[in-house]
Amino acid sequence: MKLNLSKEWLTKHAERDDKVDVSAGVFSIDMLKYQQQHSQRVSSIDASAEDDPRPAFGKLINLWRRKKGWRMEDLAEKAKIDLAELIEIERDMHYTPEPRTVYQLSRTLGLSNERLLQLSGNVIARDHTLGQEAVRFAARSESVEKLNKDEQRALEEFVKFLSEK
Repeated sequence: MKLNLSKEWLTKHAERDDKVDVSAGVFSIDMLKYQQQHSQRVSSIDASAEDDPRPAFGKLINLWRRKKGWRMEDLAEKAKIDLAELIEIERDMHYTPEPRTVYQLSRTLGLSNERLLQLSGNVIARDHTLGQEAVRFAARSESVEKLNKDEQRALEEFVKFLSEK
């Protein structure tokens, strides 16, 4: 069954009833099945942590951004992505960003979109060495250097803010 409702009809009825939520998009059983299969696929990916490349994705973005001398705000602005999502990417090693975000980051940073999609968990890599190399990279790239002056100042200011009541 296909509904054929005009935009005018929908607008008129939405304006008449202010207690009803109105949304746009397609609701289908097929989409629900896809989402369920996708969530099962993601949880099966989580189960094999040793081949999970996602921790390396956030680390790569963080180090590449810092190599270019950009703050998070700079990269978010240049890539036209949400700053909150960039923070999630760099801080939550199991976060899977939207494919659009990965594309924007690949263009901005000059990295392969296909590889970044694999690293971010959006595409399952058939080559298992990618996951192994990604995990090795993430483990080896943990910084042991002291905070620079700007990081120290930012930390002190934030701790001061947190201490205020």
